Amino acid sequence: MNSENATKADGVRERREGVSETQTGDIRPRAFIEAHERLDRIYSEILRLGLERHIVELELYGYTVLADVKPIGFFDDLRKTILQLGVEDAASGKKWPLAGPDGGSYLVPWLLARGRIFEEAVMAEKPLALVSWLLGESCQISSNHGHVRVEGDPPQGLHNDAPMVPDPVPDHAMTCNMMWVIDEFTRESGATLVVPGSHKRRGHPNPGAHRTTVPLEAPKGSVIVFSGNLIHGAGARTIPGERVGMTVYFKRMYVQPQEDLNAVISDEVVARNPPRFAHLIGRDNPYPAKDFGFFNAKGMKYMARTVDSRG
Repeated sequence: MNSENATKADGVRERREGVSETQTGDIRPRAFIEAHERLDRIYSEILRLGLERHIVELELYGYTVLADVKPIGFFDDLRKTILQLGVEDAASGKKWPLAGPDGGSYLVPWLLARGRIFEEAVMAEKPLALVSWLLGESCQISSNHGHVRVEGDPPQGLHNDAPMVPDPVPDHAMTCNMMWVIDEFTRESGATLVVPGSHKRRGHPNPGAHRTTVPLEAPKGSVIVFSGNLIHGAGARTIPGERVGMTVYFKRMYVQPQEDLNAVISDEVVARNPPRFAHLIGRDNPYPAKDFGFFNAKGMKYMARTVDSRG
């Protein structure tokens, strides 16, 4: 981060830290002050990490490509681990086909509960800062999947990530993806196809949408963040070999998760991670209710945290 951005970020912190409401004359309800503080934290992180260009790309196109998130060796380890877990799934009869029963492409689910390397990935600060900008601090993880695409399988159908929401979908993102580019993404390798700017259209894809797509090309070692409102789908691989990628799928707190990660991740795993990890997996959700109460009291601290569109 350059010195100018550092000064701006420090200024935001100074306005909010260590100053009482009496000193500032701020008579707003505490919930509104906390909402403002959350916006300041998101803003400060964007400046600290130098992500301004990526915010503009997310706003204009619905996606952005990050470099230098982790060393390239980290991506090699992700690949090895995902493929090994895929072998284990197949051996136990749990292979999840991505292109029908006769296709060779497959999904490796529940990754966050299956290895420490995935805990590191979901907490990577640059992509997580962009996720927070899209969905707010109260966002949570819906699922964490490995995707293995092989030559000869058809492309995935185009879609947005609002499958049960009728048109028009909300103008703000309800979900977003953190896509780890473990192998190079090119049109030939089976890169994700997107319709740039479609996150603004508030709708599901039209029948001819495939003619308006472009491949989301990115080198190995990148991380792509894109809005769930963006029309997208995995492309067909037309060259030998396999393309491995990984998605961390995030949602707003009120959206049902694809995987109940809270039920399968131990307290030991939570304890070894930063405090935000517990919330990301749904540790203290206010609902469903527990012990005959109307809500889970531990989770009530989040109930006032959705007064603005950023969470």
